[in-house]
Amino acid sequence: MTVQQTGPTSTRRIFGAVLVLVAAGLAVAATFLSAYAVEVTINGRTARFEATSWVIERDDFRGALLLGPIEFGEPALGAALVMALAAVLAFRVPALRVGSLLGAGLLVGAAWSAVTSVQATVKKIEELGPPVPVNVEQGDGITLLIVAAGVGVVSAVLHQELPRRVRPDETTGGVVIHQIDDEPDDTETPPYGYPVIVEPKEPKSD
Repeated sequence: MTVQQTGPTSTRRIFGAVLVLVAAGLAVAATFLSAYAVEVTINGRTARFEATSWVIERDDFRGALLLGPIEFGEPALGAALVMALAAVLAFRVPALRVGSLLGAGLLVGAAWSAVTSVQATVKKIEELGPPVPVNVEQGDGITLLIVAAGVGVVSAVLHQELPRRVRPDETTGGVVIHQIDDEPDDTETPPYGYPVIVEPKEPKSD
């Protein structure tokens, strides 16, 4: 028999909740950093396009490349909000810890989508066949989002700590209690492995 121990909140679970909040903060910060950049050098002059997940910060091409922001800001903020609420409210309602898993999944999806969008941008520029080399850079925003997704997955797992399974001898102070039948059974096998044969006694003659 095993016993599930449900005591005070463990240190591991608290550490997981703190990491969940850290991952949420990293995800929010990632949306305001540069997502990607495109750079072209012509006759010693450098033209550059740079955008976050929200706005275009610099466009020396004046819209000629038909590029725009990589829109991962909203899903990243949504995931961060879910994770933050789960980390805080789970201390009162433990069932809400599942929210950290949901938020981590959303972060992974947002990071995957952002990386895929950068790769699609590289392919799009290659199809244009520019006469000069074009350099496409993944920005710090997407890199930080990937880190946030990784931290989010680890923290969500720590946050879901299951009750520790305790052996019976731990719950009885080192004493193991065995149940013994009230009425012994003569047919039971003794320790040596052979049943004891009891022959009926013959009645005494007068």
